Amino acid sequence: MFRIIILIFMHAAADFILQGSGTSRMKASKIAYLFAHVGIYTSFFIALSPVLLGLTIRQGIVFSLINGGAHFIIDFVTSKVKVIFWNKNEVKYFAAISFDQALHIAILAGTYIVMFPQAFRTMF
Repeated sequence: MFRIIILIFMHAAADFILQGSGTSRMKASKIAYLFAHVGIYTSFFIALSPVLLGLTIRQGIVFSLINGGAHFIIDFVTSKVKVIFWNKNEVKYFAAISFDQALHIAILAGTYIVMFPQAFRTMF
């Protein structure tokens, strides 16, 4: 369970701290900003997943690329939904953000558990 918590913190750092507010807004309308965001996100995971998640470098790269691709797809769809509700319906906007984050975390945890079941079993 400890590594799942680490995944959540890694996701928060890569998705929010390393992303400026301009990129956050622009990734819904300009694909270059989405590619930049996902590139930073994926690079962060490539660099830190071997250290923080106990993966080999190769495992870290594969895990990070899979999750970077999933992150791109999720953000491509949900950023467009969030723009619809921005300054129009606060409840629906925050629901869209919550759904986006739940999807990211579920994909990260799911791929980690499926790809590295032995690591997940040794975390307790």
